[in-house]
Amino acid sequence: MNASRGKWFAAFTALVLVVSACTSSPTDGNTGTTTVSSPSTTRTAATNGALTSTTIASTTTRLTDSTELILWADETRAAVLEKAVKAFEDATGVTITIEIIEFSQIRGQVQIAGPNGEGPDIFIGANGWTGQLVTDGVVQPIDFRDNDGDFLQVALDGFRFAGSLYAMPYATETVAMYYNADLVAQAPATFEEIADICAALSDIDNCVGVPGGGDVSDAFHNYPFMSALGGYVFAYDATTGYDLSDIGLNSRNAVSGLDFLVDQIDAGVIGSVDYDEAQNLFLNGEQPFWVTGPWELGTLGDSALNWSVAKLPTINGQPQSPFVGAQGFFVSAFSEYAVIAQSFLFDYVATAETMQALHDADPRIPAFRSVLDALSDDPVTRAFALSAADGQPIPNLPEMESVWGPLGENLRAIRNGELSPQEAMDAASQAVEESLDG
Repeated sequence: MNASRGKWFAAFTALVLVVSACTSSPTDGNTGTTTVSSPSTTRTAATNGALTSTTIASTTTRLTDSTELILWADETRAAVLEKAVKAFEDATGVTITIEIIEFSQIRGQVQIAGPNGEGPDIFIGANGWTGQLVTDGVVQPIDFRDNDGDFLQVALDGFRFAGSLYAMPYATETVAMYYNADLVAQAPATFEEIADICAALSDIDNCVGVPGGGDVSDAFHNYPFMSALGGYVFAYDATTGYDLSDIGLNSRNAVSGLDFLVDQIDAGVIGSVDYDEAQNLFLNGEQPFWVTGPWELGTLGDSALNWSVAKLPTINGQPQSPFVGAQGFFVSAFSEYAVIAQSFLFDYVATAETMQALHDADPRIPAFRSVLDALSDDPVTRAFALSAADGQPIPNLPEMESVWGPLGENLRAIRNGELSPQEAMDAASQAVEESLDG
């Protein structure tokens, strides 16, 4: 445990000492009390270990011999966290029960369970959930106690909302460019190089597989084209956050980037393919390039394909700026044991051993700097990390629910030749503005 992370253990130890002092001469028939801020309605552990809902004074937390924290994680992460949980339990005597919840179900379930006095103290989730969870009063800020330097800035920014950090990140993800090493001698750094490669492979129709054409829209995979030359969704300032009055979907720079995309389509470099078609063409050796994320590493690892991956190529000399997603650990606003929960996260999860194990179980880009540094010689991790370094966090605003549909559908219209970039982005911007006004 380093000195920085030890600050949380010290806070937890102080909490236990207070409880121990109270336990020596209880005045209310319980094993002891301590005072930390918590909501008036919370889930707590009964003396027999069963979970109950109870209403307590907003300043009182009861810590008993059967104190239990609940942690929600998907099956992959749950298996990794068992070791950290056991170490924490052995050191503190506090029980952490891991409940396996499918990742896609966690957000919806926690929004129902927490306000009803049930659910987890800690749960994993995506940075894109942050704004809605905060708005709904479901999560509380995380106190990093000077530990923020241990994490990638883009990951921290993904969980920052209204000036506070709401999760401890463990992974990030973005897109890069996979390529068939039997068809491509070395990774191209620019789209100009890609055009030359594709021209030489004259028998291939869909040279660069970028999902988002055909019948399926895909704003995530096409966003790097509109952002490369300066396009954006909402204007962003690190100090003040997002400005919803400044929509950049149809800005001159966004349209210029999408004009470049149309040029690549007209030249036969990029075809109109959805995700499944792009995947199948690449895996079958019929497509030299495929733009997607690290979630496909397992599929490619099981294939017989001779493949590699590189950061996204530049457009007109400018780096593409893809969306960067992050995954992390939230602490419920309804948890009675926030100090204990954060001690567990910073002293037992935010370690090189646990973070490396999380990466090994699901190889995304580590958000923990020391683990990412240790993987610097791995070309796959390096490629995705370089793409992420040029990227921007997926906006974590609740208002993004009004953006994904119009943006994706109008980008698909561009890909399929149904609308010009200016027409499509004007339509997308108008739809978003009307939704926000409504």
